[in-house]
Amino acid sequence: MLSPGLAQYKTLGPGSCGLGQTNCHTNENTWWQNDAHHATVDAFYDDPANYEKIAQLAGVGAANMLKGNQLCASCHGTVIAGKEARELEDGVSCESCHGPGSGYKDPHSEKPGGYEKALKLGLVALKNVDNRANACVRCHYITDQKLLAAGHPDGAKFNYISGIKKVAKHWKRQPAGDDLLKAPFEKAMNAKGPVAQIVKAEAAVTPAPASPLAAKTVAISEAPAKATAAPVLPKTTRAETPVSQTPQAFVPRPPAPKPMSTAATVPPAEAMPAAMPIELPPFPNVSDTASVGEILLMVKKRLELLYQKTGGKE
Repeated sequence: MLSPGLAQYKTLGPGSCGLGQTNCHTNENTWWQNDAHHATVDAFYDDPANYEKIAQLAGVGAANMLKGNQLCASCHGTVIAGKEARELEDGVSCESCHGPGSGYKDPHSEKPGGYEKALKLGLVALKNVDNRANACVRCHYITDQKLLAAGHPDGAKFNYISGIKKVAKHWKRQPAGDDLLKAPFEKAMNAKGPVAQIVKAEAAVTPAPASPLAAKTVAISEAPAKATAAPVLPKTTRAETPVSQTPQAFVPRPPAPKPMSTAATVPPAEAMPAAMPIELPPFPNVSDTASVGEILLMVKKRLELLYQKTGGKE
């Protein structure tokens, strides 16, 4: 976001400031075309999945992330005046740091006094280390909570000194003295505020529901059989199966039968001797309120009675 004092000026774009032309900025543009700032738009095409994800979570939307009137454009490219609704074509260029050039483009090259005149017409005084640090911090240090929650890097570990050394390649002098101080950059960061410690947006997404089978199992185990059913007895292991509250005669647990095939376990009805009928009392009525444990106990007693009637023989 430009400072209020620059809002009255318009961004002309790199094509108006020496790019492809023979003038005083030819060397600077040669540097720019080989610098990382030139490729800030290319990054969207090189890693679309990552950028689209951030844009989507930040509320910009993948379809709009390259448009000049959206949040991403304020740092990732040059928004030319009158083309705000279009997609970015140029990366971070001269006017992104030096200020929109409609006011100072021609006056700043006048001699003598062109530089001082341009400072009153929108040119940012980047010879001042504080102004320079603020220009870097504007995009290299992110505190916007929406962007951070979307997974955008905060830039808190950005190396200002190595960055300045790279940028200084288009200066007419070598960086020295105050140029290489960290203090102005740290001052600008402190003025912008700390990086918020917030939960990333993707971490707040509602967890995927459990599998249908698991959900069905939980529903069956937790829901009562009927609205009027008695409370379900606590879950127990096989050895802890609850017994009926009515005292019962102790019946020894029969030894486990030897393994046999299914066919041998349940012989056909016609194979049963006609002279040896087995009479058993009626199976007790099972009430609607009977618990699983009580039903299992009834079945157990029935099997034990059958075992006794058959004389404990296979």
